[in-house]
Amino acid sequence: MTKQIFFIFAVFCALQAQASVRSMQEDTVQHTVHYEVRELLQPIQPVYLDGVVLPVSRTGNWFVSVAGGTTAFLGAPLGCEDLFGRLRPSYSLAVGKWFTPSVGARINYGGLQFKDAMLSSQNYHHIHADLLWNVLGQRYARQEQVRWGLAPFAGVGLLHNATNGNNSFAFSYGIQGQYHISKRVSAVWELSGTTTFRDFDGYGQPNRLGDHLLSLSVGFTFHLGKVGWKRAVDATPYIRQNERLVDYANFLSEENRRYAGRHDQDRRTLAELKKILEIEGLLDTYSHLFEDDDTAGSKFPVNNYSGLNSLRARLRHKHWDGTSPLDTMVLLPGNENPACKYPVSQSMSSGHQDSLSTNSTSFLYTDSECIGSPVYFFFCLNTAHLTDVSQMLNLDELARVAKKYGLSVRVTGAADSSTGTPGINDSLSVSRAGFIATELIRRGISDERITRTGRGGIADHTPMEANRHTKVELFFSEAK
Repeated sequence: MTKQIFFIFAVFCALQAQASVRSMQEDTVQHTVHYEVRELLQPIQPVYLDGVVLPVSRTGNWFVSVAGGTTAFLGAPLGCEDLFGRLRPSYSLAVGKWFTPSVGARINYGGLQFKDAMLSSQNYHHIHADLLWNVLGQRYARQEQVRWGLAPFAGVGLLHNATNGNNSFAFSYGIQGQYHISKRVSAVWELSGTTTFRDFDGYGQPNRLGDHLLSLSVGFTFHLGKVGWKRAVDATPYIRQNERLVDYANFLSEENRRYAGRHDQDRRTLAELKKILEIEGLLDTYSHLFEDDDTAGSKFPVNNYSGLNSLRARLRHKHWDGTSPLDTMVLLPGNENPACKYPVSQSMSSGHQDSLSTNSTSFLYTDSECIGSPVYFFFCLNTAHLTDVSQMLNLDELARVAKKYGLSVRVTGAADSSTGTPGINDSLSVSRAGFIATELIRRGISDERITRTGRGGIADHTPMEANRHTKVELFFSEAK
């Protein structure tokens, strides 16, 4: 008995625990994305890569150097004279380019005179190509402008002795210092040496190196084209910012789609509400609810066939026999003008007034007023071509009704006054009216029943594209 009691108690507790557990239908933890727009659009201060520079342009950093100084000749044989007794004037011209802040090249021409081993003066010319290495060029990677430059160089060239006509291959080497006076001008000094064969001055052994020219010169360098170097910017912060902006743009696109769906749903709801109010005859009472539909102050012309009013009349007068009020025509009492005939049905002639003739605006008629609402056909800019070929369907219906009941048609063309001259708009409005009239004639309406009118340029509707139209109105034909 005790075991049974414990077993029942255990089963009861298990059922109670199961009943107390709540089923979770969805995850209660939600991740909300928060974007700080100001931070995303904040300009990024550039961060430069250490030790990386870029040229201003591929054709930039050219230079021309002009220098003058003195040259001493040390040959084999040496001759009996000290260094200062061997000095003679010299000059040099150079054209070159810096490929990087550290590496450059030039072509140098120099010469004038030197003293040979017999201490007599000889004329010479020296042309050589040198490779320069600026040991201070790395400083451009850390600052915008560097004042000082120190560039060792080495090269090869040709020496020409103008006195004895000897041409010798020569090696050139030395060191050049620069001080940038301005962006375009630098002061330069250069200590250089040239080594060639011993017979250059005409006294040594051929095919053996041993004659040397030592030169010291001072001058100016003029920088041509675009000058300077750009420090390389680290693109990593910009890449990260672009990734965040792409995510933010995707987030905004998703929000726009969500709001567009909600707006479309609200628009359909308002359209259904408007239909219901119009069917129930309450649209005038609650018209203020739809005033926001026309924010521009002027409505875009629409094609309204008064179908809802017709449906409302049929529901209210269920005893209508189905005869069209256009089937018979009678003169209104007291009015003998045939143009003012009023359509009635058979029920109206028997004492039961046709509800469609009194409640549907599609069949209301007074003198000089069209039947129902006018039908608009819209055209492309500066042409007589319809914006949409599907508008031809309206022409088919207009032609069918006009032929069935013998109605007259008035076609009024118009153009947009904001584009084109008055002369062009007048011609364009007539062309648009003629196009619609021609299409109606093709559908079987006699030309005598069509009246064409061109209004020229107008500005009655907004947007301005709505003024590029042709309006078609139907009228009862006058008895002849």
